[in-house]
Amino acid sequence: MGSVEDRQLVSPVGATVVSVIAARTTVPANYPVVTLRFDGFGLTGDLSNLVATVGNAPFAGKFQVTDGVGPTDCSGVVPLASDASSGAEGQSSTISVSDSYACLIPTDSLVRAGQSAILVVTAQARNDVASLPVTAVAGRLQKGQVRRPDGTVLDVGLGATDGARIEITSGLKAGDAVSATPPDLDPQSK
Repeated sequence: MGSVEDRQLVSPVGATVVSVIAARTTVPANYPVVTLRFDGFGLTGDLSNLVATVGNAPFAGKFQVTDGVGPTDCSGVVPLASDASSGAEGQSSTISVSDSYACLIPTDSLVRAGQSAILVVTAQARNDVASLPVTAVAGRLQKGQVRRPDGTVLDVGLGATDGARIEITSGLKAGDAVSATPPDLDPQSK
Protein backbone atom coordinates (compact mmCIF):
# COMPACT_ATOMS: atom_id res chain seq x y z
CA MET A 1 0.00 0.00 0.00
CA GLY A 2 2.94 2.33 0.61
CA SER A 3 5.69 3.00 3.09
CA VAL A 4 6.50 5.05 6.16
CA GLU A 5 10.21 5.88 6.16
CA ASP A 6 11.75 2.46 5.41
CA ARG A 7 8.80 0.39 6.68
CA GLN A 8 6.44 -1.10 4.09
CA LEU A 9 2.68 -0.94 4.77
CA VAL A 10 0.98 -4.19 3.77
CA SER A 11 -2.69 -5.05 4.15
CA PRO A 12 -3.25 -8.32 6.02
CA VAL A 13 -6.17 -9.15 3.70
CA GLY A 14 -7.76 -7.99 0.49
CA ALA A 15 -9.59 -4.79 1.37
CA THR A 16 -10.73 -1.47 -0.05
CA VAL A 17 -8.66 1.62 0.79
CA VAL A 18 -11.00 4.19 2.35
CA SER A 19 -8.49 6.91 3.21
CA VAL A 20 -4.76 7.63 3.23
CA ILE A 21 -3.10 10.37 5.26
CA ALA A 22 -1.34 13.03 3.19
CA ALA A 23 2.31 12.42 2.31
CA ARG A 24 4.94 13.92 4.63
CA THR A 25 2.41 14.42 7.44
CA THR A 26 3.81 14.06 10.96
CA VAL A 27 1.51 12.02 13.20
CA PRO A 28 1.73 10.65 16.75
CA ALA A 29 2.54 7.01 17.51
CA ASN A 30 -0.26 4.53 16.71
CA TYR A 31 -2.12 7.03 14.52
CA PRO A 32 -3.88 5.29 11.60
CA VAL A 33 -2.23 6.37 8.34
CA VAL A 34 -4.36 4.13 6.09
CA THR A 35 -7.98 3.15 6.68
CA LEU A 36 -9.24 -0.03 5.01
CA ARG A 37 -12.69 -1.60 4.62
CA PHE A 38 -12.99 -5.39 4.64
CA ASP A 39 -16.08 -6.65 2.83
CA GLY A 40 -16.67 -9.89 4.70
CA PHE A 41 -17.46 -11.41 8.06
CA GLY A 42 -15.47 -10.92 11.23
CA LEU A 43 -15.51 -11.63 14.94
CA THR A 44 -14.82 -8.72 17.24
CA GLY A 45 -13.48 -8.56 20.76
CA ASP A 46 -11.86 -6.22 23.26
CA LEU A 47 -8.14 -7.01 23.38
CA SER A 48 -7.13 -4.11 25.64
CA ASN A 49 -5.66 -6.44 28.29
CA LEU A 50 -3.59 -8.31 25.69
CA VAL A 51 -2.47 -5.06 24.04
CA ALA A 52 -1.46 -3.66 27.45
CA THR A 53 0.81 -6.63 28.09
CA VAL A 54 2.38 -7.21 24.66
CA GLY A 55 2.07 -3.82 22.97
CA ASN A 56 1.60 -3.64 19.22
CA ALA A 57 2.87 -7.16 18.54
CA PRO A 58 1.25 -8.88 15.57
CA PHE A 59 -1.73 -10.99 16.61
CA ALA A 60 -2.98 -14.25 15.14
CA GLY A 61 -6.26 -16.00 15.77
CA LYS A 62 -8.38 -19.07 15.24
CA PHE A 63 -12.14 -19.33 15.43
CA GLN A 64 -14.66 -22.14 15.79
CA VAL A 65 -18.26 -21.46 14.78
CA THR A 66 -20.69 -23.19 17.16
CA ASP A 67 -22.05 -26.21 15.27
CA GLY A 68 -20.22 -24.99 12.19
CA VAL A 69 -16.84 -24.53 10.55
CA GLY A 70 -13.56 -24.53 12.36
CA PRO A 71 -11.19 -24.39 13.89
CA THR A 72 -10.07 -22.01 11.16
CA ASP A 73 -7.27 -19.43 11.05
CA CYS A 74 -8.35 -15.79 10.90
CA SER A 75 -7.24 -14.04 7.71
CA GLY A 76 -5.90 -11.36 10.02
CA VAL A 77 -6.48 -9.91 13.48
CA VAL A 78 -6.66 -6.15 13.11
CA PRO A 79 -7.65 -3.12 15.22
CA LEU A 80 -11.04 -1.63 14.43
CA ALA A 81 -11.33 2.04 13.64
CA SER A 82 -14.12 4.01 15.23
CA ASP A 83 -15.52 7.35 14.18
CA ALA A 84 -14.58 9.87 16.84
CA SER A 85 -16.71 12.64 15.35
CA SER A 86 -18.82 13.26 12.29
CA GLY A 87 -18.11 15.79 9.61
CA ALA A 88 -20.42 17.31 7.02
CA GLU A 89 -22.89 15.03 5.25
CA GLY A 90 -22.14 12.09 7.56
CA GLN A 91 -18.47 11.93 6.56
CA SER A 92 -16.09 11.08 9.36
CA SER A 93 -13.69 13.88 10.13
CA THR A 94 -11.69 11.98 12.73
CA ILE A 95 -10.91 8.28 13.02
CA SER A 96 -9.40 6.68 16.08
CA VAL A 97 -8.28 3.17 16.84
CA SER A 98 -10.29 1.47 19.58
CA ASP A 99 -9.44 -1.41 21.92
CA SER A 100 -11.63 -3.63 19.76
CA TYR A 101 -10.04 -5.95 17.25
CA ALA A 102 -11.53 -8.11 14.53
CA CYS A 103 -10.67 -11.61 13.44
CA LEU A 104 -11.30 -11.35 9.70
CA ILE A 105 -12.96 -14.56 8.51
CA PRO A 106 -11.65 -15.95 5.22
CA THR A 107 -14.11 -15.13 2.45
CA ASP A 108 -14.37 -18.80 1.43
CA SER A 109 -15.57 -19.87 4.93
CA LEU A 110 -19.16 -21.05 5.17
CA VAL A 111 -20.51 -18.71 7.84
CA ARG A 112 -23.70 -16.69 8.27
CA ALA A 113 -24.50 -13.46 10.07
CA GLY A 114 -25.58 -14.03 13.66
CA GLN A 115 -23.77 -17.33 14.24
CA SER A 116 -21.87 -17.59 17.50
CA ALA A 117 -18.25 -18.59 17.64
CA ILE A 118 -15.29 -18.98 19.95
CA LEU A 119 -12.23 -16.89 19.16
CA VAL A 120 -8.70 -17.47 20.43
CA VAL A 121 -6.19 -14.67 19.84
CA THR A 122 -2.47 -15.11 20.38
CA ALA A 123 0.62 -12.95 20.15
CA GLN A 124 4.11 -14.03 19.21
CA ALA A 125 5.99 -15.74 22.05
CA ARG A 126 9.08 -13.99 23.38
CA ASN A 127 12.09 -16.05 24.40
CA ASP A 128 15.19 -15.28 26.41
CA VAL A 129 13.61 -12.59 28.61
CA ALA A 130 13.94 -12.14 32.35
CA SER A 131 10.65 -13.08 33.99
CA LEU A 132 9.06 -13.90 37.32
CA PRO A 133 5.83 -15.63 38.31
CA VAL A 134 3.04 -13.02 38.32
CA THR A 135 2.31 -14.06 41.90
CA ALA A 136 5.68 -12.59 43.00
CA VAL A 137 5.09 -9.15 41.46
CA ALA A 138 2.86 -6.29 42.61
CA GLY A 139 1.59 -4.43 39.54
CA ARG A 140 0.90 -5.53 35.98
CA LEU A 141 1.23 -2.57 33.59
CA GLN A 142 4.74 -1.22 32.94
CA LYS A 143 5.66 -0.65 36.61
CA GLY A 144 5.68 -2.98 39.57
CA GLN A 145 7.45 -3.93 42.77
CA VAL A 146 9.11 -7.03 44.16
CA ARG A 147 10.37 -7.82 47.64
CA ARG A 148 13.93 -9.02 48.22
CA PRO A 149 14.52 -11.78 50.81
CA ASP A 150 15.88 -9.13 53.23
CA GLY A 151 12.50 -7.32 53.07
CA THR A 152 13.50 -4.33 50.92
CA VAL A 153 11.09 -3.36 48.17
CA LEU A 154 12.46 -2.84 44.69
CA ASP A 155 10.76 -1.03 41.77
CA VAL A 156 10.85 -3.01 38.51
CA GLY A 157 9.83 -2.38 34.93
CA LEU A 158 7.27 -4.81 33.54
CA GLY A 159 6.67 -6.05 30.02
CA ALA A 160 4.70 -8.86 28.42
CA THR A 161 2.88 -11.53 30.39
CA ASP A 162 1.33 -14.87 29.49
CA GLY A 163 -0.81 -14.87 32.62
CA ALA A 164 1.57 -17.09 34.59
CA ARG A 165 4.87 -15.22 34.19
CA ILE A 166 5.65 -11.54 33.61
CA GLU A 167 8.65 -10.01 31.88
CA ILE A 168 11.00 -7.91 34.02
CA THR A 169 12.41 -5.13 31.81
CA SER A 170 14.43 -3.25 34.45
CA GLY A 171 15.32 -3.18 38.13
CA LEU A 172 16.67 -6.74 38.47
CA LYS A 173 19.70 -8.59 37.17
CA ALA A 174 19.92 -12.27 36.28
CA GLY A 175 20.39 -14.24 39.49
CA ASP A 176 18.83 -11.64 41.82
CA ALA A 177 16.70 -13.29 44.54
CA VAL A 178 13.16 -12.10 45.25
CA SER A 179 10.43 -13.17 47.65
CA ALA A 180 7.58 -15.29 46.33
CA THR A 181 5.12 -12.83 47.92
CA PRO A 182 4.81 -9.34 46.41
CA PRO A 183 5.18 -6.28 48.68
CA ASP A 184 1.56 -5.19 48.87
CA LEU A 185 0.30 -8.71 49.61
CA ASP A 186 2.82 -9.63 52.31
CA PRO A 187 0.92 -9.99 55.60
CA GLN A 188 4.08 -8.92 57.47
CA SER A 189 4.44 -5.64 55.58
CA LYS A 190 3.73 -2.43 57.45
